[in-house]
Amino acid sequence: MTVKPRRPMGGRPGPQQSAGDLVTAKQPVGRPQGEPSTIVNVRLPLTLVAELDRYLDRLERQTGLKANRGMITRRAVALFLASHAAENARGGES
Repeated sequence: MTVKPRRPMGGRPGPQQSAGDLVTAKQPVGRPQGEPSTIVNVRLPLTLVAELDRYLDRLERQTGLKANRGMITRRAVALFLASHAAENARGGES
């Protein structure tokens, strides 16, 4: 099963940018402000990625806010770990 990319691949259509234009980036670059972080690569099945993208599209339509895979994945991992920490505190399996 193929997955349609959320963002187009390749260069942007339109006039080519010179090296001088690239120096004045509009968005900040580097690590985000706040808590220290790192990049973690995770291999996901294409069916799961497709389901995630459908969820993101639905979320954007419902809320009008932009979301991305990283935001959703961070939140999902945090909730997963919090739920397991609560289980262990109640006397669940170690």
